[in-house]
Amino acid sequence: DAAALARQLDRGLAGLQLPATAVSDEAGYRWCGPLLDVLAERDLPLFIHPGPAAGPPAGGPAWWAALVPYVQQLHAAWFAFRAYGRPAYPRLRVCFAALAGLAPLHGERLAARGGADPLARGVLDSRMFAETSSYGHRAVDSVLRVLGVDMLVFGSDRPYAQPQPCVGSGNAADYAIRVANPARLLGQPAPMRADDLAVRAR
Repeated sequence: DAAALARQLDRGLAGLQLPATAVSDEAGYRWCGPLLDVLAERDLPLFIHPGPAAGPPAGGPAWWAALVPYVQQLHAAWFAFRAYGRPAYPRLRVCFAALAGLAPLHGERLAARGGADPLARGVLDSRMFAETSSYGHRAVDSVLRVLGVDMLVFGSDRPYAQPQPCVGSGNAADYAIRVANPARLLGQPAPMRADDLAVRAR
């Protein structure tokens, strides 16, 4: 309901969240197109989060959904956006929860299989972001090495899990992930770092 979305955005909401299952293929982008048109017109961001998932197999562990279908959904949504979403919405800012299911780490495989996606050639998209969720330093560092620091934003799995420290506290990468990148995702100016303010004051 694009009109209902517009009314909610008029109230001051920051953007739209869609389940990864809604935008995991070309048909999903056609179906969600009217909503994405509203976001694009207003220059507001899209947040892609795991959608509904079946419970664990009989007798399976409680963590199954978070580790298997959620990750699979985000993985599919990342590549669907690259294939269908970005060509249709070249300026849309989008953020994927949980490091997009670690899909960015498969760029080399995409390149090896002949994928024409610019990311396979190391060309980054400054309007695509990946949120850290409950991932810690090792996973965040791996994705950072592929995407660069400017595409990561700090997040958490509250109330299911506490946020994890993802980079060293107080350094430039930490500021980018926790402050500057989230501001850019939301279309807002980032406040200056305390170190920069101190230098300017001198």
